[in-house]
Amino acid sequence: MDTEKTEVKYGIQVSERSPRHSWDIVAAFDIGTSYSGYAYSDRKEMDLKSVSFNQWTGNMVSDPKAKAPTTVLFDKNMRFHSFGYEAEDFYATQVCEKKNDDWYRFKNFKMVLYREKVSMIKRTLFVQSMFMELSGLLYANFLQVNMDTEKTEVKYGIQVSERSPRHSWDIVAAFDIGTSYSGYAYSDRKEMDLKSVSFNQWTGNMVSDPKAKAPTTVLFDKNMRFHSFGYEAEDFYATQVCEKKNDDWYRFKNFKMVLYREKNVQRDLKISDDSGRSSLLASEVFSQTIKSLKSHFENTVRERALQFDSGNVLYVVTVPAIWKQSAKLFMKEAAMQAGIPEAQLLIALEPEAAAMYCKSLPEQTLTDTFKPHKRYMVLDLGGGTVDVVVHDVLEDGGLAEVYKASGGDWGGTMVDREFERYIQNIFNSETCLKELWNLSPRDAYDLEREFEMQKRQISNKAADIRLKLPARLQQVGKVPVTSSITFDHIYVQYPKFKEFFENPKNRIISLIKDILNEVGRLDQIILVGGFSSSRYLYDQLKSHSDISGIDICCPKEPGLAVLQGAVLFGYNPEDVRYRICRYTFGFGVLQDFDESVHRADKRDKVDGEVVCRDVFDVLVYEGEKVKFDDPKFATSKSSHRQADRKHIPIKKELFAGKNIPRDRTVYVTEEGIKSLGKIISHAPKEGWSNLVEFKTKVYFGQTEIKIEDFDITNNVTVNVEFDFL
Repeated sequence: MDTEKTEVKYGIQVSERSPRHSWDIVAAFDIGTSYSGYAYSDRKEMDLKSVSFNQWTGNMVSDPKAKAPTTVLFDKNMRFHSFGYEAEDFYATQVCEKKNDDWYRFKNFKMVLYREKVSMIKRTLFVQSMFMELSGLLYANFLQVNMDTEKTEVKYGIQVSERSPRHSWDIVAAFDIGTSYSGYAYSDRKEMDLKSVSFNQWTGNMVSDPKAKAPTTVLFDKNMRFHSFGYEAEDFYATQVCEKKNDDWYRFKNFKMVLYREKNVQRDLKISDDSGRSSLLASEVFSQTIKSLKSHFENTVRERALQFDSGNVLYVVTVPAIWKQSAKLFMKEAAMQAGIPEAQLLIALEPEAAAMYCKSLPEQTLTDTFKPHKRYMVLDLGGGTVDVVVHDVLEDGGLAEVYKASGGDWGGTMVDREFERYIQNIFNSETCLKELWNLSPRDAYDLEREFEMQKRQISNKAADIRLKLPARLQQVGKVPVTSSITFDHIYVQYPKFKEFFENPKNRIISLIKDILNEVGRLDQIILVGGFSSSRYLYDQLKSHSDISGIDICCPKEPGLAVLQGAVLFGYNPEDVRYRICRYTFGFGVLQDFDESVHRADKRDKVDGEVVCRDVFDVLVYEGEKVKFDDPKFATSKSSHRQADRKHIPIKKELFAGKNIPRDRTVYVTEEGIKSLGKIISHAPKEGWSNLVEFKTKVYFGQTEIKIEDFDITNNVTVNVEFDFL
């Protein structure tokens, strides 16, 4: 970090900026014992000795005030909720409804800093948090008030054209948050010239040798404050169990699958900890996971003294290709919540990233697979999901998707669940493994790790499986010694062990057959992901009669293929030139009413014009091939003759559906069509023209939907934000 490009700041030095520096705006925040507020002035106002104040309003105040009560409200999980009159109003409502036991109100707290001897020890995290929330809220309110001024430019989301996909990044770092394990990889430009990617090596008391990934485990304390991640979280929690202090701690594991299973992912989605005693916003759990990876990465590159500009690092976050758009956006927002700027963030689809890695392998490895006109399938067999893409190799080496991303929740954890049921049957207890985790997590972890090793090593050659029996498990189950259980070991007969694989194996083979019927031919199937390390599964796929004629291969260390490929994808995100739409996408729009075309019940009147509402204006149909940089266009008109419509935001709602007919007018209210979210176009400072015609560009050929909006009446770009959650 002691390089020319990256300077570490340890605080503003006295000499760094002149006291007479010409600031654009000066804003002052006064946090008082009873009331708080802010004032501000720009250079023009200061010449006139003029200062502006905010005007706070609320149900408990008859007229706007320059200050609001210094009241801060937190919910039952000690998460900030509101400030000032809003906090007072809300809390009063909770009292009336007898719900105030779940809320914590803080008032007149400033005096604690006068009365208390404020040492580093006594300056508690919570007191800091309260003052930070208050300062941040005043700052946010100040920005909101000033967002339409010439001096304060408000960004409503990164526009597609703001940064070229071929931008030259100093470093690309990739984060892979897996169901069972997570990790990161990175490469600077010098390493990328050599096609070299670096990994971290995670260590802990529960692992005998360093690993490139750590358990996807996040630990929170009794106040639901983040404590640790990975092996550190597992080690610490195990210690708390031994000391019988684990009731004050909440551990979250295997939480990634909630984003696959949830039909409509929302920002307020919550997930439960392992014990089921408490729940937390999923965004907090995911963002802390990403923040842990980001912090570890930053420390690693600092130790290596790599030369880079922190503003020129691209962070690539991987997601399954089969995830819904809302789940992908949720992960993106979690990454931004973890401190990654949107302009430095890229979403990569996991099987595509793996393809990029396989394509980069040395000659004689998978050379023939990536020759022009070849067609291959990447089967990403992860812990939670099976994710599939099929690509054609183009003449210039680029890739084109030929079948929409497919898959399901048939990953390696499905085998784990069968093993858990087997153990529960042997010990005649549905809670025996849960009790083992509560009593002796180190033993539980050892059993889990040993089973994982056997799961990978078992092959088609018949042999019983031996697993070390934790003494605590035998105490919980109280099962007599049998041919399956001795004092020290559990013996799983080979036919029974094979049964654990039956369900996911059959589903994977069925999926391959379905895709093969659709695409006609496959030259090769490439297995990647942690579950593809299973020798038994590999042998079963390779020997199956319906697919035995296809070459099936698995690169070295398939569990790291996605991470390595995600780094390569960051340097060349245009390599996948075409993708196949999984849905029919379009806007819900108003059209001039035509009684010969439109339903009578959809007739409406807006700003004096007779219109038809809820028309599904299709942009792209399901199964259609779309190019990476080729947008679909939508035009719309909006009338703003009336004064109260001059500054209103224009909202366009994006919808998705399957099996949409092409021979009639379709309405977004029809069964099977769902809203993905809203695109919100904001009025310019001077307001909209009387009639505005919009031209909206929507890019469906990238890893996430991207949107730009233009006012073609006045030939200007419109500030736009899109919210799919």
